[in-house]
Amino acid sequence: MANVDVVDDPAALKEISKSWGVILFLGLLSLIIGILIMVWPGKTTVVVAVILAIWLVVTGIFQIFRGFGRGISGGMRALLFIGGALSLILGLFAFRGFVVEDSPIDAVWLLALFVGISFIFQGIGQLIEAGEYKDGRGWNIFGGIVSLLLGIIILITPADIVLLTWIFGIFVVISGIVLIVSAFRVKGLAKA
Repeated sequence: MANVDVVDDPAALKEISKSWGVILFLGLLSLIIGILIMVWPGKTTVVVAVILAIWLVVTGIFQIFRGFGRGISGGMRALLFIGGALSLILGLFAFRGFVVEDSPIDAVWLLALFVGISFIFQGIGQLIEAGEYKDGRGWNIFGGIVSLLLGIIILITPADIVLLTWIFGIFVVISGIVLIVSAFRVKGLAKA
């Protein structure tokens, strides 16, 4: 999250405040999808994998665009680009497994491994961001630790598809809540 100390340019603050609705929408969408995933974990494994592939593509694009934002250090910018590109590539690779190879179980298993790696990168990024910015530090530390733990659990148990579905559902719900809180914080920045 951008900090008022970091974003002191009124034009940049105005641009950031315009994006709060998009962030809120992504948060609400993540929250709804996460709840649906947890309600039907066994029945929706392949559907969840497709949703996860879509989610990886969307968040990858979002992270890459976020890397172009103002007030971001060089290290954080590089991490956003690398994490965004990784998410985008993994999402597209997962789609290839469903469309070209026509083996949804293998695609789900491979996707689980890649998602574990992606969660670890995201967790590291959030912890670095927590070290760089005071604003939202607690949420970034919490999100970073949760992402790291989920990534490690996924890498340890990639064959337990129902467990992975539940883990992903919990992660998406938490991500949705963090995005919703972030949206209102961004909106508040514009008023401050």
